[in-house]
Amino acid sequence: MLDEPKRDFPDWRSYSQEELDAQYNQNSLVPDTSAFKQRKIQRSAEVRAQMDCMLDVAYGPTLSEVLDIFPAPKKGAPINIFIHGGAWKSGHKDEVSFPAPVFHEAGANFVVVNFDLVPDVMLEEQVRQCRAAIAWVYRNAETFGGDRDRIYVSGHSSGGHVTGVMTITDWEGAYGLPADIIKGAAPISGMFDLAPVIRSWRNSYLKMDEERALALSAIYHIPETRIDLVLAYGANELTEFQRQSCDFAKAWRAAGQQCRLIEVPDKHHFQMGEGYGDAQNPVMQAIFDQMSL
Repeated sequence: MLDEPKRDFPDWRSYSQEELDAQYNQNSLVPDTSAFKQRKIQRSAEVRAQMDCMLDVAYGPTLSEVLDIFPAPKKGAPINIFIHGGAWKSGHKDEVSFPAPVFHEAGANFVVVNFDLVPDVMLEEQVRQCRAAIAWVYRNAETFGGDRDRIYVSGHSSGGHVTGVMTITDWEGAYGLPADIIKGAAPISGMFDLAPVIRSWRNSYLKMDEERALALSAIYHIPETRIDLVLAYGANELTEFQRQSCDFAKAWRAAGQQCRLIEVPDKHHFQMGEGYGDAQNPVMQAIFDQMSL
């Protein structure tokens, strides 16, 4: 574990185009990710078959705006809302049911959000849908025994980016909800400044300009509302993904906010995603601590 980066990271502007593209391409370090995806899908299907759950609950008007709820053992428990990754353009809630037993055993409700993907919708719409899901959970928490005053959000990779954006949302002004609806967040292996991202190959499908990227870069819009943060990355992840978390942690703390930054030894990007299914994972331990479990 570390509190600050142990070394200086290169300025992303110093990379050649080829180098920058590689920094935002997970396959440049892990060429074959199929085994990780298949394990997630298989384990998630087993979890849904074995656990008490409420599946495909609509939170919005489109077919993609559904979520799954895995209730806690006891009523009045805190809620962790999970936002899946997939470079904003792939993935589905059905692939990320596998952490549910870990949260259940810890005494928490686990909610998995589904949403439309880029490029079928713009990134702003994906973000709006995730905000709508959180608002739905707040308004309907009692229907599944959750405590709406103890909502936490977590996400991995592009889901980590969207989780970061959830923390900068104007819940009071835009939704008429408490400003502190999110008590804590855990954006893992995420991106918090889209400036380098939109200059990489990823903008071939994001199709964002600088103004839109700035609006969706959490590092530039840290809220006054107190939100506890857990940030983490793997020591074997791409340098830019490590830097993004470290820089966000610095900015969050500089704004007077509380943040825990974790470097997980010997783990690459996809192993970090698998870690949600391991109760002994230091990231999960930090999330449980954040939720007072």
